Amino acid sequence: MEPVRPASLNAAARVADALVYAVGVAGVIAGGLLLRRGDLGFAIVAWGLTFVAGAGLRLAAWLTRGVAELLDRSRRVEEDLAALRADRVAASRDEPVDPYRRWGSGFH
Repeated sequence: MEPVRPASLNAAARVADALVYAVGVAGVIAGGLLLRRGDLGFAIVAWGLTFVAGAGLRLAAWLTRGVAELLDRSRRVEEDLAALRADRVAASRDEPVDPYRRWGSGFH
């Protein structure tokens, strides 16, 4: 299984945003047609359901963008830690080995 990339999550969030608008337009049209037919109750239900669906999609897009940002930040932290580890290993090769840290510890 391939790991999820932040770019693909951002693309999914954009698709969810587009679906929010599509659901909104569909709700307005469906509610308008029902209202025109005289079914006020069904029109209100259609508007309410499409509002809830749009809000759910908007929330999903927001959460997806958040997960993408977290993945991107964790990748950057891993890269920074690897660079720091490489610097520390390179610096420790120059110093003499002293497991008890007797040299340069301020006792002399």
